[in-house]
Amino acid sequence: MAEGVPVQKVLEYRSKAYDNNRIIDALRGENYSFQQIRDAIQQADIKKNVASPGSAQEEETLPMASPEMSTPPPMPASQQHYAAPQMQRSTQPQASFDLDEIQRVLEEIIEEKWKESEKLINNIMEWKGIAATKIKEFDTRLNDFNNRINALNTVLGQKAEAFNETMQSVDTEIKALERALGKLVPTLSDNISELKELVGNAKKKG
Repeated sequence: MAEGVPVQKVLEYRSKAYDNNRIIDALRGENYSFQQIRDAIQQADIKKNVASPGSAQEEETLPMASPEMSTPPPMPASQQHYAAPQMQRSTQPQASFDLDEIQRVLEEIIEEKWKESEKLINNIMEWKGIAATKIKEFDTRLNDFNNRINALNTVLGQKAEAFNETMQSVDTEIKALERALGKLVPTLSDNISELKELVGNAKKKG
């Protein structure tokens, strides 16, 4: 978008007999916004009114007229009756043109602002959709992580349970071995005692 208020460009285009419609189209082609163009046209109108010579200056440039020439001829009553309405009618198209032009500029400004707002809303909706997608992906990953933790806890629980069962089985086997050894030791002691007696008797006989 161009910067500044293009007042000088409006004056240049008016010097080329451009109407407001052509001026607006030309400045829009130079990337000026409707707000800048409207301000430029208003300021150009103010400068034109200030810089234009008044009726007093026009009278000074005109040659002095004789009393006969300065006094207009009497106008018939019928012409006097229709003179004022004709002047009023001549000013009505200009007022209508100005109002139509203002309405047109306002509609274009509103349309431009609406397009900007619509673009902003679309950007917000797009960002909202992206954010929702990211949040959904995060939730999915979080659920997967929780599922993996739960699966790991299940496996660890199963391993611990199996280890406990194994330890209980080993403990049972150790106790059984202790009982067997407890029964076997007295028998061995008795056998050893008997063997000693046999050896002693054999020595005496020999």
